Amino acid sequence: MRSTMVAALLVTCAGALSAQRPLVVTAVNLNARSRGSQSQAVLPGDVVQYQLRFTNQGQGDVRGVVFTNPVPAGLRYVDGSAGADRQDVAVEYSTDGGQTYAATPLVTEVVAGRRVQKPATPEQYTHVRWTVRGSIAPGASVTAEFRATLPVPQPVPDSSSHQ
Repeated sequence: MRSTMVAALLVTCAGALSAQRPLVVTAVNLNARSRGSQSQAVLPGDVVQYQLRFTNQGQGDVRGVVFTNPVPAGLRYVDGSAGADRQDVAVEYSTDGGQTYAATPLVTEVVAGRRVQKPATPEQYTHVRWTVRGSIAPGASVTAEFRATLPVPQPVPDSSSHQ
């Protein structure tokens, strides 16, 4: 089952676009079918695939297309899952709520009393951004996607048994 959703999504383009929505975002729970369920309810351990499809509905080529999608609250980005159907699309990630992006974002941590930067873990990603470096011809589309999972809660040790 596939559902179309409205997302807090930013698409910027250099060039005029028609008044119609050129971007469609869908989300599919990849585990729901294996459970034999028609519901798209997301359970711990489930993986949701987000697909963003931009279509140039204008009369001329469109350049400078950038799509940005947050990793939904409560879900965690699945490492290596972001991609696009074109080679000229750069994928970057944010760990600060979409303020800055990098192909390999860095986070600052205190280690032995010193501030050090190290690569962020995919669980720290808050947003994914795709930048189309080339142009998109009239009627042509670009599809990007990523996956996110609902973490399985970790059991909390029972401190009452340690007396």
